[in-house]
Amino acid sequence: MLDGLPPPQPDVNRIKRVLRRGRPDRVPLFELAIAEEVLAELSGGPLVPLPADPTAAELRDWAGPRVMLWHRLGYDYYRVRAEIPFHRDTLVLERRRRAGMPAPQAVQAQRHWANEGRGVIQTRDDFDRYPWPQHRDIGFAQAEAAIACLPCGMEAIGFSGGVLEWATAIMGLESFMLALHDDPDLARDVVDHVGRAILDAFEVFCATPEIFAIWLGDDMGFKTSTLISPGHLREDILPWHRRYAELAHRTGRFFILHSCGHVEAVMPDLIDTVGIDAKHSFEDVIVPVEQFKSRWGSRVAVLGGVDVDLLSRGTPDQVRRRTGEILDACAPAGGYACGSGNSITNYVPAANYLAMIQTVHDFNRRT
Repeated sequence: MLDGLPPPQPDVNRIKRVLRRGRPDRVPLFELAIAEEVLAELSGGPLVPLPADPTAAELRDWAGPRVMLWHRLGYDYYRVRAEIPFHRDTLVLERRRRAGMPAPQAVQAQRHWANEGRGVIQTRDDFDRYPWPQHRDIGFAQAEAAIACLPCGMEAIGFSGGVLEWATAIMGLESFMLALHDDPDLARDVVDHVGRAILDAFEVFCATPEIFAIWLGDDMGFKTSTLISPGHLREDILPWHRRYAELAHRTGRFFILHSCGHVEAVMPDLIDTVGIDAKHSFEDVIVPVEQFKSRWGSRVAVLGGVDVDLLSRGTPDQVRRRTGEILDACAPAGGYACGSGNSITNYVPAANYLAMIQTVHDFNRRT
């Protein structure tokens, strides 16, 4: 499936130039994640799974093919993740193969959903008993294995889930919202313990030479507004974001924010107070990426934007057309890298994903 793609010529300086809001020699590809099922279809067979308690050799065997697939697709970087063992309550849906299901969907999988009602911390006693991760508990073995496999020209971005995301996962979104009013000290203590653990992870990433940026995934909005009030975000969540940005900049790295939802109310805070270098995650029904680029692109880099709904349910021709529209609108001024509005999920057909990246490659050949 990859024969039509140009030979890879990775150069991480392209992404770095985008993050400085410049225009590199070509529009880089940018993605949060590519689902295992899609990678398996692109590679022509299943990838080596990661065993429990893997050895160093098993970690290399697991990481190497994934890194090289990103390389072959045309990416200039590989995203690695800190494994912070926060304990939370999740709801699990078992998805099994159905007759006639296309190949990338034929893999049995579990989908985990956050319990938005009640989490594992509801009271101060729950908080005191909670097994808060210590620095030594954070896992970097998978990240280290992937970094060891990077080909010349590629570097890594260090990723962690976010402060609001983890705090609401631990308490339950509804319980967290109520605690902001009924027991604000408890909510704030949960946020601060989460924030500190993420900072511990980012400090390790910012001491790793192959990592040029840190990336926080902190969904703060839904379709029409922020999940909690902008005031609560400014008071409790964004100060931690600012610490991460300051750490990144102090160590010569970039700070990227992924946040789903409508976060327009705090965009000035994210740019002027937090100091984000780039914004990721866009949905056409909220703010199409072209509109965001027009309004904020002179102050922050813009990453991705091809709507996941279109990638999931559209045709390859529709994906090519929409990707071309985005490139024509966003690429000329620089400060833009192209990819999905969120990530390549396991329900995105591989043909649609390839249509998007092939359109980017074709655009780069013409310009």
